Formats: sequence, structure tokens, C-alpha cells
Amino acid sequence: MIALSVIAAVVAMCATAIALWQAKDAKNAQEAARKSEEAAGRSEAEAQAARRAVEQAATSALQAKTALEEAKKVAEDTKQAAAQAQEAAEASRMLADEAQRTAQQATQQVNDLTESLNAERMRRGMPTFAITPGAPDEFRLSYFGGPAVIEQLTVSVVPGSRVLGLSQYDEPPAEHLALGPLYNGSAITFRAASGQRASAVFQIRAEPWEPVVVRADQ
Repeated sequence: MIALSVIAAVVAMCATAIALWQAKDAKNAQEAARKSEEAAGRSEAEAQAARRAVEQAATSALQAKTALEEAKKVAEDTKQAAAQAQEAAEASRMLADEAQRTAQQATQQVNDLTESLNAERMRRGMPTFAITPGAPDEFRLSYFGGPAVIEQLTVSVVPGSRVLGLSQYDEPPAEHLALGPLYNGSAITFRAASGQRASAVFQIRAEPWEPVVVRADQ
């Protein structure tokens, strides 16, 4: 009986030891499971952070692509604007050249017409006049071709010629200046308040002939 009791006690002790060992293993397994769960949570958080990083990288890449396309479009628009500006500048130069040629042709036509009228007046025995600059603000009116003497003629300011007024002596400048008598082949000096003498243009009226416009050439 004693032997059986001893054996039973040994078996109980072994069972207790095994139970304690299994409880320790269970505790270790539980701790391992807890650590595994925490590791899994961290892994999921890291995965979410990685997904957010990937999404942000994709968004940044899309924004960079959009910015690059916009920059290319701006560069193309700038190139087209520069080409249009160059075409406009060339067109402006062509128009300016054409305007200059037209002005030169018009000036030449006016000069030709003036010479033709002067020749016609001389052919018909009509008075012909020439005005040349003398001293500062002084001009010489020459008369040739026509009657032996013209008792009176009127010299007038032509609008736009920059002549402000006319006078022969010390009287104040006026828009019209009466001169005479004027003999064929003679000249009379008068004054003209003018800012630019080269642009002086006058109108001369000698009755009964029609008025003529004379430019003061150097």
C-alpha cells in the first residue's frame, strides 16, 4: 500500500510538473500571439503609410506631368506670339516703306505740277514768282515773266506752312501782306515769323490773275 501511495504521489508530481510546463508553454504561446498581433498591427500601419506615400507620389507625378504640359503649351504660345510679332513688324516696315514711296511720289507730282503751271503761266505771259530765303526770317519775292509792272499783289500765309505772320517793315506780322508796285525782273524783301524756314509756303494773288502757291526753297 505504501508503495502504491508513493507511486501515486510520484505520478501526481509528474502530472503537476507536466501541467506547469504546459501552462508555461501556453503562456509563452499567448505572449507570442500578442507580439504577433502587435507586429501585424505595425505592419498594417506601415502598409497604409506606404500606400499613402505611393498615392502622394502618384499625385506629385501627375502634377509634374500637368505642369510640364502647361510649360510646353506656354512655350509654344510664346513661340507663336514671337512669330506673329515678327510678321507684324515686317508688315509695318512694308507699310512704312510704301507710305514713304507714296509721299515721295506725291511730292514729285506736286513739284511737276508746279513746274508745269509755271511754264504755262510763262507761255501765256502771266506773272511768275519765286521766293528764296535771305537773312533769318527774311525772304525775297522775285517777279519775272508777265506785264512790265504789277501795281499791287498780296502775299498770304498758307495754313500748315508754320509761318505765323508776314510784314515788310516794323509793323506787326499779319496773315496777308500787300506789296507793290513790282516791276518785271525785280524783287521785294519781306519778313515772315517762321519756326522752320525750309517749310515756308506762301500764296500770291495778283489781280486779275488767279492765286499761285510758291514754296520758299533754299
